[in-house]
Amino acid sequence: MIFINLISLFLLFYLKKNPGPTPLPEEIQKLFKWGMITAGVLIALGISNLPPQILYELISFVLVGAIIYLILNTPELEVQKNMAITPLPILGVQLLKYVVKTISVSTYENIENYLDAAGFFALIWAVTMWLNHRKQMKEIEIERIISKEQERQLRATAEQKNQLEVLVAERTSEILQQKEELQEALNHLKDTQEQLIQQEKLASLGQLTAGIAHEIKNPLNFVNNFSELSVDFIEEIEDEMTKIADCPEKENILELLEDVKSNLGKIRHHGSRADSIVKSMLLHSRGGTGTKEPTDLNGLIREYANLAFHGMRANPNPINVDIQLKLEEQLAKINLNSEDFSRVILNLVKNAFDAMREKIVKEGGEYKAKVEIRTQDLGDKVLIEVEDNGPGVPDDIRDKLLMPFFTTKKGTEGTGLGLSITHDIIQSHEGTLEIESKVGEFTRFSIVLPKSNP
Repeated sequence: MIFINLISLFLLFYLKKNPGPTPLPEEIQKLFKWGMITAGVLIALGISNLPPQILYELISFVLVGAIIYLILNTPELEVQKNMAITPLPILGVQLLKYVVKTISVSTYENIENYLDAAGFFALIWAVTMWLNHRKQMKEIEIERIISKEQERQLRATAEQKNQLEVLVAERTSEILQQKEELQEALNHLKDTQEQLIQQEKLASLGQLTAGIAHEIKNPLNFVNNFSELSVDFIEEIEDEMTKIADCPEKENILELLEDVKSNLGKIRHHGSRADSIVKSMLLHSRGGTGTKEPTDLNGLIREYANLAFHGMRANPNPINVDIQLKLEEQLAKINLNSEDFSRVILNLVKNAFDAMREKIVKEGGEYKAKVEIRTQDLGDKVLIEVEDNGPGVPDDIRDKLLMPFFTTKKGTEGTGLGLSITHDIIQSHEGTLEIESKVGEFTRFSIVLPKSNP
């Protein structure tokens, strides 16, 4: 009985220390614990030789059978199934001894030597099987270690791969950022180059304008001077005519002289206007802003809106336009360079006429062209709005309208300088210019000027 319980104790101890690659459940570990306690108690009872020994031997066989059954039917002990086979010959011999001895002692005594021999061979077989099992377990352990090492290497490789991917992503991000910075620098360089080209064009245009203005000024001075001198001659003629006796011919001559005098006055008036324009061109070509003086803004708007209208009517392609002036009558005078700012009004109104002419061509007689110019007192500032009901300006080109040499007009109809110069003049007056538009409905230019410029 003691030998059977030692086998049970050995099996339980070995399985507890070497469960295999899969950890044992807590319930199985508890069964191992109680099995070891039972085996120990049975060993103690065997040593003490207390009755009834037959019952204790039967319990020992049941215990070792339960352990073998547990090994064969527990998935976590799959690799330990050989341990269940190892003690079977010994258990068979011991069980045979137990049965024969219980049934007939004399028979047991006759075959005891044979049973002992069988037990010896069963022990040799068990030891051999156990050693073979140990070898298999070591191989399994080596395979497990190798597999674990391979998993570790795979994890290390995956981790290195992830680190490399992170480094590559960071490097790619840096390269893309550098590319964007270089692209931005290149775009800035291109913009600067374009600005330099535009400035050079503007400088050349200014020089050309100055040369033309100088050339115009000389014959214009002759026109003004000779018109004034001709008026003096007519006055002298009229004085001499008083010495001639009255007659119908005299009356006709005096009327003709009066008409000539009136025509010369108009020549003188418009010659002075032309002289003022030439002076403004020369001033602009020199880059100066002129002198700012208190100016009647409403009066300036009326004069130059009317001038733009009559200039448009004198063109080969005149149009009918309803010009509405909604000017705040109590508006105080503001500091302006009237010669410069008059060009702002002329350019904005002229551009409105050109835009509406295109819409008239497209829509025909159903469309009624209208330009509305408004002024409003904002306290320390003044608002000027020039609005037309023309075709409007698309969003993709609205930001380009103030760029020098950019124009929406076809062919050679526009130079692209009107709005650029207009913007420069407004900025020279410390003002702002905003453009609002809706395609097919309207375009509105809003100018805000301080009442007193620095």
